[in-house]
Order: sequence, then C-alpha cells, then structure tokens
Amino acid sequence: MTKEDEKVIPVRVVMRCRPLVSKEINEGCQCCLTFVPGEPQVIVGNDKAFTYDYVFDPTTEQEEVFNTAVSPLLSGLFRGYNATVLAYGQTGSGKTFSMGGTYTSEQENESTVGVIPRVIRRIFQEKSKCADCEFLLVVSYLEIYNEEILDLLCTSKDKPIISIREDPKDGIKIVGLTEKEVFTAHEMVGCLELGNSARTVGSTAMNAASSRSHAIFTISLEQRRKGDNDVMVSKLHLVDLAGSERQKKTKAEGDRLKEGISINRGLLSLGNVISALGDESKKGSFVPYRDSKLTRLLQDSLGGNSHTLMIACVSPADSNIEETINTLRYADRARKIKNKPILNVDPRAVEMKRLRQQVQELQVMLLHARGGVAPVSEPAENVSNILEQNRCLQGENSKLSRELSEAVGQTALMFERIIMMEQINEKLQSKLEELRQHAACKVDLQKMVETLEDQELKENIEVIRNLQQLILELQVIELRFVRCCAALCTAEMCADPQAKDSPEAYTAQHALRQAQMSKELIELNNVLALKEAFVKKMCQNDHHLEPMQTEYQENIQSLQASVGSLQKEKEDLIQALQSAKKDTNQAKLSEQRRKRLQELEGQITELKKKLQDQSKLLKLKESSVRSLAKLNQEIQAMKSQRVQLMRQMKEDSEKFRLWKQKKDKEVLQLKEKDRKRQYEMLKLERDFQKQASVLRRKTEEAAAANKRLKDALQKRSEVAEKRKEVQNRGAEGVSSRIKNWLLNEVEVLVSTEEARRHLQDLLEDRKMLAEEISQLRQQMEAGERPVAKVRRRTLTIAELEGQGELEASISKQVESLETEMGLRSAQIADLQQKVLDADNDGRIKQRWDSITTIVEAKSALKILMAEVVASKVANAKLESELKQEKANLLDMQKILCDERKLMSSMDMEHQSQLVEMEQRHQEKCACRGRCVNKLCRCRKGKMTCGENCLCDHEKCRNMENRSNVVSRMFF
Repeated sequence: MTKEDEKVIPVRVVMRCRPLVSKEINEGCQCCLTFVPGEPQVIVGNDKAFTYDYVFDPTTEQEEVFNTAVSPLLSGLFRGYNATVLAYGQTGSGKTFSMGGTYTSEQENESTVGVIPRVIRRIFQEKSKCADCEFLLVVSYLEIYNEEILDLLCTSKDKPIISIREDPKDGIKIVGLTEKEVFTAHEMVGCLELGNSARTVGSTAMNAASSRSHAIFTISLEQRRKGDNDVMVSKLHLVDLAGSERQKKTKAEGDRLKEGISINRGLLSLGNVISALGDESKKGSFVPYRDSKLTRLLQDSLGGNSHTLMIACVSPADSNIEETINTLRYADRARKIKNKPILNVDPRAVEMKRLRQQVQELQVMLLHARGGVAPVSEPAENVSNILEQNRCLQGENSKLSRELSEAVGQTALMFERIIMMEQINEKLQSKLEELRQHAACKVDLQKMVETLEDQELKENIEVIRNLQQLILELQVIELRFVRCCAALCTAEMCADPQAKDSPEAYTAQHALRQAQMSKELIELNNVLALKEAFVKKMCQNDHHLEPMQTEYQENIQSLQASVGSLQKEKEDLIQALQSAKKDTNQAKLSEQRRKRLQELEGQITELKKKLQDQSKLLKLKESSVRSLAKLNQEIQAMKSQRVQLMRQMKEDSEKFRLWKQKKDKEVLQLKEKDRKRQYEMLKLERDFQKQASVLRRKTEEAAAANKRLKDALQKRSEVAEKRKEVQNRGAEGVSSRIKNWLLNEVEVLVSTEEARRHLQDLLEDRKMLAEEISQLRQQMEAGERPVAKVRRRTLTIAELEGQGELEASISKQVESLETEMGLRSAQIADLQQKVLDADNDGRIKQRWDSITTIVEAKSALKILMAEVVASKVANAKLESELKQEKANLLDMQKILCDERKLMSSMDMEHQSQLVEMEQRHQEKCACRGRCVNKLCRCRKGKMTCGENCLCDHEKCRNMENRSNVVSRMFF
C-alpha cells in the first residue's frame, strides 16, 4: 500500500447560497448572510461565522462551482478512487438545481446545467484522451422514497425487490438494482432523463416542484490497459437529498406530510452518523449506519473508502434563518469526518503483475549468467521502457490513422458542397440574365409621361393620380371612423355594468356618448359629402376620357398595323441583304438597304414603346373604373351607418330619460329610508353603550375578585413555606441554588420561545406590508396608463387635480409602509440575533453541567414537578375563565339577536302604521259648508266637511267654488 493510499482525507464542504426568489422579495425578506471577500467564510447575523473549504455567493455560476469543487474528484476517479458528491439543504434551497436533477438533452448548451450533466460530459472527454485503455461504464439510478428503495431505470411494471447487502471485500452492494452499460454520453444522459422522469416530485407551500425522495445516481468506471490484465474499478455517487422541511411552513397534509416525516427521519439518521463520525470525543464508538437505508448506502462515503464533497445549499432570506443555521452546523460537523480512500485494484491482477515482472527479471538474469556477465537490473528496466514506448507509438499511430480517415471524409464532403454550390451559382446566373432582359423591356411610367407630347394626356394622368391619392385618404378616414365607433361601443359595454352603482358616472358617460356620437355623425356627413364629390368628379373625368379611350384604341390598332408592316419590310430587307452579299456588284445597294434596315428598327422600337404606353394608359383607366365602383359601395355603407348612428342616438336619449326618471324616484325613497335608518342607528348605539358599560363593570368586578383570591392563596402559601423552613434547613443551600438555576433556565427557554413567536408575527406583518406596498404600486402603475380616447377628451381640470392628489396620497402611503417595513426588518434582525445567542451550541451542551449529584437531580425534578403542577392549575383556571367568558359571549349574542328581531318587528309595525296614515291622509276636500255633490259622504251623514272628512276632492263640486275651500290638501 502506497503512502497516498494511507492518507486520511477529510470530507470537503462547499457552502452555496442561492439568490432571493421573487416570493421572498415580494414578502420583503432581507439577506441575513454576509460573505467575506477572498475567504471561504460566511457570517450569519452579526457575529456568527462559519468557515468551509469553498463558499459561493448568489452570483456564482454553475461552471465555477463545477470547476472549483467537483472537477478534482473526477481526476481521482480515473486514478481508481471512489468519489461522492452530496447535496444537502432546506427544501427550496437549490439542491436539485445545483446537481442537475431536472436536466434534459435540450439544455445541453445552457449555463444553468448542474453537476451531473457536467460530470457526464467530463468523463467522456477524459475517456477520449486515454487511447491506451479500455473502459467499461455502468450507471444505476435509485431513489429512497418513504424508506423504500425504488429503481428509477426499471421500466417494467413488476419491479424486483431491492435489498442491501454488505460484502467484506467490495463493501455495500445493492441486489436487484438495474445497471445499464453505456458507450456514449448521449446514452448516459438518456438514463439520467429516464430516472428524472420517474422520480417522485410534489408541490408544497415552499416549493412548487419539491423532491420527495433521496436520489443517488451512480457511475461505475472499470478501466483496463491494452495488453495488460490490470483492472481498476471506481465509483462515483451523485446524491441529491430531499430537503429538510417544517410542516408549519410547507403546509403539508396527507401523503405530503408522510413524505416529509420520512425525509426528516432519514436526514436525522444521517445527522446522527455525521455527529458520531465528526466528534473527536466519540472516536471509535458505535456509528448508527443501520438506522436508515440512506446512511447504509452512504456508509463508504462517510468515514469510508471515498473522496466526499458535500454541497450545503442555503437560503439567504431572514425568514429561513433557523433552517440556514441548522444547515451550516450540519455542514460544519460533516467537515470533521475523516475518510480513508484507497485504490480499487484487483488484488489477483496485482499479484500476477508482480509475478510476471519477477519472471522477466529472472529471465534477464539467466541470459546474463549464460553469457558470463554479471546480472544487473538495467535490462529489465530497458525492456519495460521499450514496451511502454511501443504502446505509446501504437496509440499515436492509431490516433493519426483515425484523424486521416476523418480528414478524408471531410474532404469528400467539401467536394460535394463545392459541386452543389456551383450548380446553385449557375442557376443564379441564369436567373440574373432573365432579370436583366426583363429590366431592359420594362419602361417606367414617369419617363413615359415626361416624353409624351400631348399636354392634355398629361393632365388626365395627373387627375387620375390625384383621385387615387384621395381614395387612399378616404379609406384612412373611414378606418379611423370604424375604430372610433368600436371604441364607443366598448365604452358603452363597459359603462352598462357600472350604471346601477354610480348615477353620476352614468350621467357623465351618457353626455360623453351623446357628444361623441354627434361628433362622429358630423364627421360621417363630411366624409360622405367628400366621397360623393369625388365620385361626381371621377364621373366627369370618365366622360372626358371616353373619346380619348376610343382614340387610343384606334391608335393602338394603327400602331400595331404599322409595326407589322415595318416588321415585314425589315424581313424583306434582311433577305435582300443576304442575297446581296453573294453579288459583289450590288455593294452600294446593300449599303442603302442596311441603312434603311436600321431606320426601320428604330421606327419599330419607337412604335412598340408608344404601343406599350397606350396599353398602360388603358390599364390606368380600368383601375379608375374599379375605384369608382368601390367608392359607390363605400358611400352606400356609410349612409347605412349614418342611419344606424342616428337611431342609436335616439334610443340612448330615450333610455337615459327613463333611467333618470327612475333614479329620481329612487332618490326620494332612499332619503326617507336613510332618515329612518339614522334614527335606528342612534337608538342601537345608545343601547350598545349601555350594554358595554354593564359588561365593563362586571369584568372589573371579576378581576377584583380574582386578585383578592390570588392574594389570599399567596398568603397561605407563604405561611406554609415558613412552617417548612425548619424541616428543610439542611438542604437549603442546594435546593435554593438548583431552584434559582432551574427557574432561570426555564425563563430563558420561555423567553426564547416567546421571541420566536414574536419573530414569526413580525415576519407575517412584514409579509402583509409587502403585499400592501405591491398592491399600491400596481394601483399607481394602473393610474399612469392613458385612458380610452372617448373619455380623454372630456377630462376636466378638477378631475386631473383629483388624479394628482390620488397619486400623491398613494405615494405617501407607500413611503409610510416602506418605513414601517424597514422598522419591522430591524426588529426581526434584533430578535434573530437574540435567538441565535440563546441557542448557542455551548450553552445547550453546558446546560446540565450544573447538576452533578443524585441529590441535585432529585431536587431539580421536585422543583420541576411543582412548577408543572402550578402551570397546569393556572392553565385549568384560565381555561375555566375562558369557557365562562365564551358562555357570557354566547348569552350576549343571543340577547343581541333577540333585540334585533324585536327591532325588526317594531320596524315592520312602524312601516305598516305609516302606510295606514298615508292612506288616511290622502288629498281630501276641506269645504266650509255642506257638499253639493250627491256622492259626498258628509252630506249623506248630515255632517259638515272638515279636516277629517272622507270626501274625495275630485268628486266634490264645492271645489269649483274657491270661497268654499279652506285648503287644497293637507297631511
């Protein structure tokens, strides 16, 4: 065994902190961690520091974490050492992100790729560098879910039972686990994706995709040198532990709660193992590996044959400071664990290599002995060097051959690409020639207009262009009008649901709608008149252009005939020239014909140009006809829109009139009801004040009676203690010291728990403040958005000032809330520091050092029993008082309910009396004397009409004589 194998290497620890997530930012959480620049140290709160091998702040990228901490383990893996990467931390702290537990092949080139995919990539890179070795790669993937080992690579429904076995030579073995041999990185990534898809994931209040199991991805590497029987086997365990969690924060129920309990149980067992291995005082003591399947599987990684790296993931939020402290303490204990990694070489292969080397040395010695030369050790070394050089040359030769074949393949591929590019180039050249020919034949309209000789034709073309431009402007105006109508309809739809709630808003919206519709009607009439004028003008132009169109068609026919005759003459001249070439005597005649031929070609070109210009003018005429038809259709559509808009204005006015009439009636009714309700509220308020004074007096009396009883009990206990002083005088010193110490410790613990409770309340208060600030800022952002076009035109100065005042008020509220939230954060930091000081590890360990004897323990137990009994009695008393108060509250609620029912019945009776009085005091006549009408009830009863008569004034004839009427109506 070499000196390197005998080394004791501690577990290396990486502390990684994630950034604040959006949820924590919205809740107003602050960062509770401070990182020391240039040092692997982190400070929690004000003065609690932790030091590790590596510390990464929230800005550290995945690549830096891998290259700094994980990459050295891979070099040891290829040298034959086992390695383990372990991710631990609170739920939602970034363990799965750091390990790459959700990796897919689509994320190959992303910077957020975790440890496992980078390990796979690096392993195959290192493998390609070692050409003189043969490699065998085997992967397995398992999870521990509710203390059951599940195979993540087994796709069959009937999964075999997996058990753990311990081999004295090979260590821990897992029987029944699927192991897949892989040859490429893509295959290994496929196994990772298959396992990730089968892993158990659930949602909690702290993490939407929380891992509900511990996952272990294992890579087994077997390497053998070519031409040699030496075999090295090493394993790399990549462990993604499930996060520790509290039910109070995760809000877990049902299966999630059971999963959380199982996760915490496994992590507790792991913590016990780490404590046993990391405590120097417990060195050589029993290590509870068998308490959990997780610790059994990690037995070699913790205190065994492995290079181990622990990644402690923490959250920087001050709301998670307790979990962060626990994780940092956990990691600090793990840093004290010592491992003894050794080379994993087959002992039989080592022995065979030693014997083979010995045989070679003996053979060399024998040769030297036969030759009469003294045996030396150099020939054996030379042979081994030559063999090594031979292997290197063979490897280099195979590498060069492989590169040569790759270069030949690339050359053939480049030749194919060159041929394809040449074909594409030829096609492009042919296309370019065609485009050049078309460009030579194309004549621009502007040049044609400039070369026209007819001034009247130029004017007609200019008129057509102006008409086309006007048509485009009309289309833009029409589109704007349609949009305004749509916005108006939308405003009406939005205003209808609010009309019942806000009469003022409905009235303002009605005025806006009427003004907008009037304006749109005016615009519609203007546009309609403009379009009709354009149509009239275009019709007049068409009448002027009709004789010109006939003339142009005749010119086209004559030009086509001229072109045909000139073309025929050209062909005759060409034939004559060809025949003249044979006869040398007709040179002069040939020269004349050639000149004539050139003149004909110029004339033909000019005629073709004029023919093309005439054709374009005819096409312009056809397009103007189509535009005219389209304008007529648009005019008809706009007329129908105008009729519809006028009808809509009329309906809206009628609807508003009915609504206003109805609202006026409702206002009168509501005023009457409000008057009655105010009277009822005053009466109820007086009754409530009376009841409150009665309850206050009773409460004060009960408190006074309770105080008198408490004072009497205290006096009695003081007398009893004085009687026992003489009996307990012997043990007075020990008892008083233990009592003072115990009560002090209890007071400290109670104060700590109270501080934790107040701390939780402060965190909730800060969360609510942050939510209020977020809502106010959303209101401010919504208030800054521009309003709809229909309403923007009707904003008054008062409304704008009101808007500004509202924004200023919201800004002040936000500033006040931010100040209050800052105060809460300061209080939270202060309380957290006090809790950290109270929860000091040294204080917890030294708490029971004050009790050293059985007498002191009995005395402490006696005092605790007395305190527990007193607390129970006080608790029972408080519960009794609480029940009594609840019963009193129920009685008062019942009385209040009865009073409300009585008030309701009295109200109904009062309403009925009012209705009866209104019916009785309707409009009646008030005649001075007898009624002339035969139907008068007073006349029938031989009575004189007065204020209480029952005569109907509409049937009373005395109403026609004003002197007989005292008052027209009275109530």
